[in-house]
Amino acid sequence: MESESAPPHRRRRPSWAVTAVAAAVLAAGGGGAYWANAQAGTPRAPGDAGHGGGNESPAPLELDSPPHGPVGDPVLRTDLPAGPSSAALQRPGTVSRAAVEKLARALGVPGTVRSDHGAWKAGGTPDGGGPALRVDQQAPGDWAYSLYTVSPQKKRVPAPGSDQAVPADRALREAAPVLAALGLEDARTDAGESVGALREVTADPRVAGLPTHGWRTVLTVGHEGVVMAYGTMAPLTRGATYPVVSAAEALEQLRGSGTGGDLGLRNCPTVAPKESRAPGEDPALPRQLPCLPSGPRGQEVRKAEFGLSSQFVGGRRALVPSWLFSLTQPGVRGTSVLAQPAVDPAYVRSGPSPSRTGPGAPGVPGPGTAPRAGTTKVESYAVEGSKLTLRFWGGVCSSYAATADGSGRVVEVRVTSVEKNPGAVCIMIAKKFTRTVPLDRPLGDRKVVDLSDGSTVPHA
Repeated sequence: MESESAPPHRRRRPSWAVTAVAAAVLAAGGGGAYWANAQAGTPRAPGDAGHGGGNESPAPLELDSPPHGPVGDPVLRTDLPAGPSSAALQRPGTVSRAAVEKLARALGVPGTVRSDHGAWKAGGTPDGGGPALRVDQQAPGDWAYSLYTVSPQKKRVPAPGSDQAVPADRALREAAPVLAALGLEDARTDAGESVGALREVTADPRVAGLPTHGWRTVLTVGHEGVVMAYGTMAPLTRGATYPVVSAAEALEQLRGSGTGGDLGLRNCPTVAPKESRAPGEDPALPRQLPCLPSGPRGQEVRKAEFGLSSQFVGGRRALVPSWLFSLTQPGVRGTSVLAQPAVDPAYVRSGPSPSRTGPGAPGVPGPGTAPRAGTTKVESYAVEGSKLTLRFWGGVCSSYAATADGSGRVVEVRVTSVEKNPGAVCIMIAKKFTRTVPLDRPLGDRKVVDLSDGSTVPHA
């Protein structure tokens, strides 16, 4: 685990100064990365923000994400581990053509990698068939791949036994060359989820020796091999080093201690009677309603580890030193991870999340603006348990993949499109599509936000 000594002036902050900072933000479609060798270089002094040395304190970390939504008052069911005294930010850069060519070879995408309006593209055939790959050139390098790029008129005849899910060990073998091309050989992988004949392989990378949250690569494996995949692949370089808080302090931030937030019963306003000003008015009525318990109760913290989580920093995604808490309900086997940034609040300047502000905000367009290139606007959603079904209009000339990030107080979704036959003439016929994505926990009363334009998606 990478760590540096804390600055000599650091001292424990009083509880009133502990500010609740950003929660884990997964730009929809987050994933793995193509790692830069620079991240393993010589540790810098705490005052070095990546452009010079010195012993001065690092510039304040501009976290754009809001605090977590209600999590109640989780009960600790594990010993809290010791963490480092300081840790470094990791920032993504631009994606090179060579990196995309390596990924294209691993996926079996033929042809030349070409530049097209800020994206690297490869694949597609004149008759509308063949696999296709699209990669954003700028950070964080979101990418999407699809094998199913045939026209609707071409019917597939299922092979015997193809209705059975691909075995987990085979899915991991099929995914291995792609993960190697992305530099994710040591990533945490899981192949436990399947839908029909398809099995999903997830890979959460380790960066600078630390586990990550929200920087995931996802590959869907069928009997033909990898049929769809997405993630991020921008190279990461080390940024400024910041003092970090302990797991206990981060858990208190998560609980809402001293924040005046909506995470529990703390810091409720005083209820006082008001003076009667009209005949018949009850003077005992309070000036405001009393606090009521908010958020699910009875959650348990089963595990805590120090790592890095995806956050918006100054309007751009980065990996921020964080404590990763695994939470669950009593009697439930599965857990979900909530990431609490661990940077000492004295070094944090929080701001509004770019994905939750109005038009003109950095990072994500506001409601009413045109969707980003390569994305498709989500028209409505339906929910069943922990599965979210997204509905949208698209053309028969493209293939579509959907992602959802439910780690915060809203669920952020994005539908990305890949041209089936880039550059070729294709009939412009629109049709209704649906894509179903899993959530780590039920939607509840949270809103669904479309990352293509920042708008709230209606339920239908």
